[in-house]
Amino acid sequence: MSEEAAARKDDEGVCAAPRLEARGLCRSFRMDGGEIAILKDLDFAVGPGDSVAVTGASGIGKSTLLHILGTLDRPDSGTLLVDGLDVFSRSARELARFRNETVGFVFQFHHLLPEFSALENAAIPRMIAGQKKRPAQEKARAMLERVGLAHRIRHRVREMSGGEQQRVALARALVCGPRVLLADEPTGNLDVRTARGIHELLVSLNENEGMTLVVVTHNPAFARMMRREVTLSEGRIVESSENRG
Repeated sequence: MSEEAAARKDDEGVCAAPRLEARGLCRSFRMDGGEIAILKDLDFAVGPGDSVAVTGASGIGKSTLLHILGTLDRPDSGTLLVDGLDVFSRSARELARFRNETVGFVFQFHHLLPEFSALENAAIPRMIAGQKKRPAQEKARAMLERVGLAHRIRHRVREMSGGEQQRVALARALVCGPRVLLADEPTGNLDVRTARGIHELLVSLNENEGMTLVVVTHNPAFARMMRREVTLSEGRIVESSENRG
């Protein structure tokens, strides 16, 4: 287990400060001439190395919450702290750099470039960060091997199965070594067996790499694999009484 995972508690065994902490988040959208409140003074905290499943009815705002936690969207009001720092106080340029270095995203749709190889797709975030092509691809190769695609590195994405494509997307999300991995229905388009493999891989990465994992899912079995399960209801987070700690 990584040093970060081992350091979730201090010398006296007290839990570390939250990796992610949302305070009083509010987010509304205008639809058909009216305003719909999606998040209502929402509080939510996730510790270093924790894993949390966010569940709830379709259309309730789970993806909106995930996008704000990943700084892809901004709240109308409220604060998001990452390791104690107010991320939305940063400039757009600083925020883009923070997002590239700190947060990995995996979505239901992989959003890969189909004519590019697995290696080229996985290397993109490091090249965006300014790294030269060769070292970026070396890091991408190592991550593709980590997710079980050593034999498919040079294959184009369009030649791959759905499960392989999602593993490429996962490698791309992890290639910059993020502290936080956010997954939005990451296996919603996969068959049960393939989905199970992705679920197990995400849990393994969380446990062995020490990264904080937050997943949005409708899959009860996947949710139970997380240390915590919360529900988004009426714009706020409700903790499950069965959290596993």
